[in-house]
Amino acid sequence: MALQMRKCPRCGHDNVPRATFCFQCGRNLDDPPVVRGLQGTGKLVEDALRFIKERGHTLEPSLVERLREAKAKLPPDDLNGEPLTCLHCGTLNNPNAQSCTNCKTALIVPDEDFNLVVRAGARTNVGQVRGNNEDSLSLWATEGVVLALIADGMGGAAAGEEASRLTVEAIQADFLGELRGSQDLQVLSENELTRRMVESILDANRAVVERAHGDVSRKGMGTTSTLVLIRGNRALIAHVGDSRVYLVDSKEGWINQVTDDHSFVQALVASGHITPDQAKQHPMGNVLYRALGQSLDLEVDIYTRYLKAGDRLVICSDGLTRHVQPADISRLVMEAKTPEEATLDLIDLANARGGEDNISVIVIMVDEAPAKP
Repeated sequence: MALQMRKCPRCGHDNVPRATFCFQCGRNLDDPPVVRGLQGTGKLVEDALRFIKERGHTLEPSLVERLREAKAKLPPDDLNGEPLTCLHCGTLNNPNAQSCTNCKTALIVPDEDFNLVVRAGARTNVGQVRGNNEDSLSLWATEGVVLALIADGMGGAAAGEEASRLTVEAIQADFLGELRGSQDLQVLSENELTRRMVESILDANRAVVERAHGDVSRKGMGTTSTLVLIRGNRALIAHVGDSRVYLVDSKEGWINQVTDDHSFVQALVASGHITPDQAKQHPMGNVLYRALGQSLDLEVDIYTRYLKAGDRLVICSDGLTRHVQPADISRLVMEAKTPEEATLDLIDLANARGGEDNISVIVIMVDEAPAKP
């Protein structure tokens, strides 16, 4: 069965069926169409609002409000890396924003129970060899809960890009807005949170499988999916594929690979048939035995970790780990003062060593919350 996409009447973007907000322009898909023909282009929206302000031109108030809503969904002008999406309304904010610029919902705020605060930064790069970027990634937050995702697409050009894009959009559709329970993430049990994370990946897998089934040009497309949720002093991880999560203790200096690679080569290493050094040159190095898009029957691994002040989480695609060793990751993350600086340093090192694949990195720093004035 072909995937029945939900087209946005404002910008025309094809959204996954469960979406309640347009992934492209942020419009509530359940609202009646008010602004027609708007393409979600930043310049169009900003020029129209500037004209209204400078000329004192009067429009129907609802139209002006729609323009302001559309502007709120545009990426911030001073964005460094990937934006932080508000899980309440879908607005794109700077990664260090404490509250949403549109709905004022708290985003990255200290957790008073554990006296911790998180900072997050995300960045993706095409690398030195590839002509296109098949990786997709995203950061979301509400009321101190942070969600982070990396999806590394496969299948070549448009197919891999489509698979990873669908994964990001499907997972966002399952968490964004009150209809999807975004306001409950602070109070749900960990079992319920991990269940929702797994179901969102299964929904994404279904979207990828059905999309490939309905389009012969995308046959065989797939993607990894590594989804991390941070709440208080806990990290919950739902994982499929060979993207990775590392936990770095910046005080003690050790680094631990949290996730397992779902690759044939990793299975050979685990069984003792080949060494880790041999695995780096193995011809089946990129072959996964578990990924989104292979079949509707998908197993999702769950990992949980306690966090403390000084810990750093690194989520990355294999474009980073192909060139950058765990010791290098630990060193650069410990030296960096901000998550944005860490992501840039890691990608620069991978590119300096060849950049043979797309490189995506999310760095989450857990620090002691500043004392209240």
